[in-house]
Amino acid sequence: MTKALLATVAVLALTGPACGGGSGGGSGGGSDCTSQNATTLSGTLAIKDFAFSPTCFSVASGSTISVANSDARAHTFTVRGTDIDVQVSGGETAEATAPAPGTYHFLCTIHPGMKGTIIVQP
Repeated sequence: MTKALLATVAVLALTGPACGGGSGGGSGGGSDCTSQNATTLSGTLAIKDFAFSPTCFSVASGSTISVANSDARAHTFTVRGTDIDVQVSGGETAEATAPAPGTYHFLCTIHPGMKGTIIVQP
């Protein structure tokens, strides 16, 4: 039991950084992402090197969010508490419509260490 637990911890420690939270415009998806420090997304949400950029951004409700995946591997843009769950193949771009106003956490369900926060304005 102890050996299995140690092996699991070792695997998680080695794979965690590869799926890290990324950089750009904020908190990496933590609770310190606010409307005051969020990047206003005026272009595309980028996926590169297994990270979203920016990880803390704001958009208007109903606006189109373009998600461009520069990695060779597929990722998802999944917004918790909504029906947004978009798969983005490697080298491709996909779109989602921003949900109702509020603060939401997003992630890649394939690589859950990739995460961030979206603040949707009215």
